[in-house]
Amino acid sequence: MKRVISLCCILAALALMALPFGIDMDFVSDPGPPMEIVTFQCSYFSMMPIGYANWMPLVTAVLSLAILFMLVFGLKKDRGKKKDNKIPICICLIACIAASFVSWSVFSTLTVIGALVFALHFALLTIQLLSFERPQSVTEGRGF
Repeated sequence: MKRVISLCCILAALALMALPFGIDMDFVSDPGPPMEIVTFQCSYFSMMPIGYANWMPLVTAVLSLAILFMLVFGLKKDRGKKKDNKIPICICLIACIAASFVSWSVFSTLTVIGALVFALHFALLTIQLLSFERPQSVTEGRGF
């Protein structure tokens, strides 16, 4: 059940990232006295922010795609081997969350879509951290 919820979270985050309102970019239209600020919106997969040195949204999008692939291929477990990819998924999620914070603080690109993507990444990280199995201590099971 946790894997299905995880897949739904990352698919919803990727769907939100594909929308054209994910990143706000502010430009000054005229340097004259009535200064107007023009806001341009683009998706996380757009190359426009990279041209203005904001490569964090694309990093978030690419890492989200990597998380999706790890979750999908993690569903197909070999019968003899148990492949555990929770640690790489958690590392990618922490990098996505950090990239969102850097993009918001340096470039002030916070939007509702960005906040929802952040919330979905945080929910997925929480699910992944809660799904770790607790190691048994030496004294458990011996009756000490």
